[in-house]
Amino acid sequence: MPACPAGKTRIRLATVRRFDKEITDINEIDEILSSAKVGRLGTSVNDKPYIVPVNFVHSGDKIFIHSAGEGHKLDNIKANPNVCFEVAEIECLLIKQPICASSAKYRSVIMFGTIRFVEDNQSKFEALKLFVEKYTDEPFTDSFTDAMLTRITVLEITVKERTAKQSPAK
Repeated sequence: MPACPAGKTRIRLATVRRFDKEITDINEIDEILSSAKVGRLGTSVNDKPYIVPVNFVHSGDKIFIHSAGEGHKLDNIKANPNVCFEVAEIECLLIKQPICASSAKYRSVIMFGTIRFVEDNQSKFEALKLFVEKYTDEPFTDSFTDAMLTRITVLEITVKERTAKQSPAK
């Protein structure tokens, strides 16, 4: 990652310590969510946290995740639908002296909500169109059969709390 010269939530969470770094512009938050290619889904069962990187799309206060049909992540979701979801983009390192004063130029969004399995094929289809458009930068022109959609696992997070921040501060 290159060094660069030293040189921004709908809902404010109590954990936001540095309000000068907080991003409150919903358009900027949407831009971060639209440009990020990987998110991190946090689940927890029996006080054992688990974080997994995932591809995702967002629409309004919803995050959609395409998933395999089985695995640790899905087991956790079935046991506890409360999740945390995070995306971050790190632009560059900010090297300072002494070196322990160094930092990074970044923007991040952290969300808390509940997750569910999308069961109806029409909702799965709409989410998959968003995936194709995000990850291929092309309009969706394909189709899925009901049999295909039934086999696909799509998860939906309803965001209840969100915070976003950037460094360096404005």
